[in-house]
Amino acid sequence: MAWHTFAYRQSIGPTTTLTELNVVPDDILTRSGDKRFLVPADYRFIRFVQASGPNLTRAVLRSPSLEVRRQQYEVVPRRRGGETLNLTALEISHPVRPVMLVSTEELSALATTDGASASVVNVVVSLGLENPPMAPAGDMRIIRFLGSTTLVPGQWTTVTVTPELALEAGTYVITGFLAISAGCIAARVLLRGQAYRPGLPGLAGTEATAVDYDHAMMAKLFGYNLGSFTHIELPQFQFLSASADTTQTVIVYAVKVS
Repeated sequence: MAWHTFAYRQSIGPTTTLTELNVVPDDILTRSGDKRFLVPADYRFIRFVQASGPNLTRAVLRSPSLEVRRQQYEVVPRRRGGETLNLTALEISHPVRPVMLVSTEELSALATTDGASASVVNVVVSLGLENPPMAPAGDMRIIRFLGSTTLVPGQWTTVTVTPELALEAGTYVITGFLAISAGCIAARVLLRGQAYRPGLPGLAGTEATAVDYDHAMMAKLFGYNLGSFTHIELPQFQFLSASADTTQTVIVYAVKVS
């Protein structure tokens, strides 16, 4: 559908030299070693990127095709001061036009940090189509899903969620979602029959505080067709978190199409 979200994460530094980060294991993308993913043949445009870390000073994406163009993707803005985003000023790098990569080339994330000791850096990337499908017309539904899985810090953890209220029978197209847990960095959705897992930046904290977020920035990532589910086959979500959270909330924006 619209894009696939994946991540890099490692404790590095302090260093003023760009250091290649380890990949976070991914069920979909092919890895070439521990530090690089291969760009999918069909999803080869950088849609948006987030980089975060307590002592992060710089983050970039690097690939052979970018180097041929004498450039690399500078992740700006970026989050310095913690692994999770600043809710009232979401630091998300969202290019005005998608940046093109080459199918099957290697893509790596690199970073620099300062401080007195090594610190964690996260880089979350979403690669997709140049012009992803927009949300269909129809009746918009806002559905609150709840989960209670213990998350594994620094890994994609699958969370089975339950709607707070039973859903009306039918098919729903997801156009965006807000994933909330104490240490949520990002989350992505798993849908039956769909290999790619579109994700969005996570909102960290309790639900009461996490919903006070930078709506203008997040709204730029909404309104696309992220895939569909039915009232019988519900979505699952994978959370990337900085902590072993045991409570998750996902507020899904969906259009009922049948």
